[in-house]
Amino acid sequence: MKTRIRPASFLAPFLTLFSTMPFLLPLQADIFDDPENLKVLPKHISPHELRATMRGFSQALGVRCSDCHKGEEGQDLRSYDFAADEKELKEKARNMLKMVAAINENHLQDFGDERVSVTCMTCHRGVRKPKLIEQVLAEAADEGGSEAMISKYKVLKERYYGSHSYDFTDRTISDFARARGEAGNTDQTIAILDMMLEENPNSFSAHFIYGELKMHTGDRPGAVVHFEKALEINPEAGFIQWRLDQLKAQ
Repeated sequence: MKTRIRPASFLAPFLTLFSTMPFLLPLQADIFDDPENLKVLPKHISPHELRATMRGFSQALGVRCSDCHKGEEGQDLRSYDFAADEKELKEKARNMLKMVAAINENHLQDFGDERVSVTCMTCHRGVRKPKLIEQVLAEAADEGGSEAMISKYKVLKERYYGSHSYDFTDRTISDFARARGEAGNTDQTIAILDMMLEENPNSFSAHFIYGELKMHTGDRPGAVVHFEKALEINPEAGFIQWRLDQLKAQ
């Protein structure tokens, strides 16, 4: 089915999200007047709508004008050749816009009052490649081991903590640690748990998974230490008391 992009429905999510935000692009109205070579965006888009849409792309993907358009970063935007198709990312952006329009117009239209519109921000969350933190860390670990994985985590947290780009909560990171262990990467699990406890000695998730790890590797005293700490942090966790009773009985 060919996607038919209607100006009002296509631009509405972007304008709603970004038209009231502080400007991320200079107020150079002329660069948005009479745009050329529009292949996906509506041909008669207004300068205001075009500005808001471009601003939305920049915010949603953490990109600059020069990433998609022919021009030099830091130079006057009036020197850019916005009509040129030299940048590969520009064509990828067009394809992604078609995908977003298809989702909103062809797949979400029957949800009635429950319908929500998706935008670039829905998946990208301010980063160019919309990967979850578990994916990014797994790639770093597979390529460079524990040290590369921990280094990548610290870089991401330094840059993105407090934003919605990546989830740094205990539950997410500890689940990733468990997954690495289940995949046979015990050293990586230990590296992640040590890092978590260095950041927060009272991490319930880290102590609980450490206890499980110690128990499965035959280190019963070590397991007891971590399970007791986890129970101290969360006295309501009855399943941990059950495991402690098992260990002590053995």
